[in-house]
Amino acid sequence: MKEKVRIEDLLTIAFCGIMALLTVSHREKIPNWVIHTFIDLLTALIGFLIPWITASKKDSFSFHLRHWYVIIVVPLNFMNLKGVIHGINPNNYDPLLIHIDHMLFGVNPTQWLQKWINPWLTEYLQWAYMSYFFIPIILGLTLYKKKNYRGFRISTTIILIAFYLSYLGYLVVPAIGPRFTLPHDIPLKGVFLTDQLKALLNFLEPTPHDCFPSGHTAVAMVCLFLASRFSKRLYWIYLVLVSGLILSTVYHRYHYVIDIIAGILLALISWWAGNALFSWWERGTTDHGE
Repeated sequence: MKEKVRIEDLLTIAFCGIMALLTVSHREKIPNWVIHTFIDLLTALIGFLIPWITASKKDSFSFHLRHWYVIIVVPLNFMNLKGVIHGINPNNYDPLLIHIDHMLFGVNPTQWLQKWINPWLTEYLQWAYMSYFFIPIILGLTLYKKKNYRGFRISTTIILIAFYLSYLGYLVVPAIGPRFTLPHDIPLKGVFLTDQLKALLNFLEPTPHDCFPSGHTAVAMVCLFLASRFSKRLYWIYLVLVSGLILSTVYHRYHYVIDIIAGILLALISWWAGNALFSWWERGTTDHGE
């Protein structure tokens, strides 16, 4: 029996379709627009084909691929934004975000935090920032190990919404962040691997205009919400990790505070929309992926 299309598939197809249309419509301003469009359309095609080429047998490779492919393509979709954002929206909103932060706090938060810079704190918070790459995966593996496939799918739906809405947000409010726009007198030097982690991060996240909203905050927050729902033990671990991660976004000058506020708001929207969409879609199908 072939599986029906899931809401996770539709989210992937919809995002890739939107990006393909935007890329083609702004092709004069986007280098290598054909390659970007091809990647978008290929990913959307995968979303169309997977439901029909994977079997529902739970111990098969196809069964696992069916659940995980929507997560696997997220980094590809993010990397594909490089060069596209500026072509679609050439504006830069860093001055506005700096103004909002200064209006809220009377200072530039990343500059104010310089008084608290410490090599050990710098090292810890850089690791906390990097935990973003593992937080969703560990949550998914935890649910998968418990064979809570419905919980896995609900979590995937909510996380995908947080990812893709943040990516669309980069198109609306492109900004490069305070590490590039504000002067800082004190360099961020860690103890062991801070510099190496920063270099790795620059490789993993080559898209420069990706500050507003803070996708790190949004995705980490929804994972925290999901852990509180599905795994209390993981929740307490995530509470420490996510708290450090959010602080690190400003301490390490990746984000303005208004980015974080927007990221928290996005997490709440994703939580509500993901639960509502999943329930609505499942009511119309008989396949729950369990």
